[in-house]
Amino acid sequence: MPWTDALLRFQEIDLELQQINRRLTEIAAILHDESELSQARQRAEQTAQAAHTANKTQKDIEFELQRVQTDLQQTERRLYDGSVTNPRQLEDLQAKSQSLRRRIAKLEDDLLEAMVAREEADTDATTAATHLQEVSARRAVLCQALTAERDTLQAREQVLRQEAQHVQERIPSNILDTYHYLHSRTGGIPVARLNGEICSMCGVEVLKPTQRKVKNGEEAYCDGCRRLLVA
Repeated sequence: MPWTDALLRFQEIDLELQQINRRLTEIAAILHDESELSQARQRAEQTAQAAHTANKTQKDIEFELQRVQTDLQQTERRLYDGSVTNPRQLEDLQAKSQSLRRRIAKLEDDLLEAMVAREEADTDATTAATHLQEVSARRAVLCQALTAERDTLQAREQVLRQEAQHVQERIPSNILDTYHYLHSRTGGIPVARLNGEICSMCGVEVLKPTQRKVKNGEEAYCDGCRRLLVA
């Protein structure tokens, strides 16, 4: 393999390795980013806690309502069973009965509001839990696919690096040094082809002496972009 062909292949390998590296970086970032899952989990936890609180509030009101209703039954039994004859005590029982009835009316209103709030909270919790399951499932599928892709890319990267080691042995050391020197100065593409009289990268017409060097397999550089030129 002529050094010019080896140099072109080395650049092809280099470019593919760059692409692999970029993609591996993207994959690592995606696998590391669990923000959507964290937000869904946090939402599910918050709504579950809100539903628990709403259910407890409803049960507390129901318990208090039952207690007050029992107290009213006992008060009115004493008021009407004839066991209390003292006018003052009867007035107190009547006042207590009226107070308890007002309390019951208030608790019934509170209970209705609590039931509505509990239903809404349960719905929100169910929706959030379902969403969390969906996000978790999508995340699992995505991670599985990305992990498989990463493994494939890493295997390909290893093959390319081994090939690069063999290819660069066919490239003169001074050319290889120039390649690395130009790498960052040419956007990662230090080598260009000479298509007829034109540089394949910058489109400049190459001078005749430069063309002769290229065709003779000698070290030559584009007169426009200063890349290494090969036929």
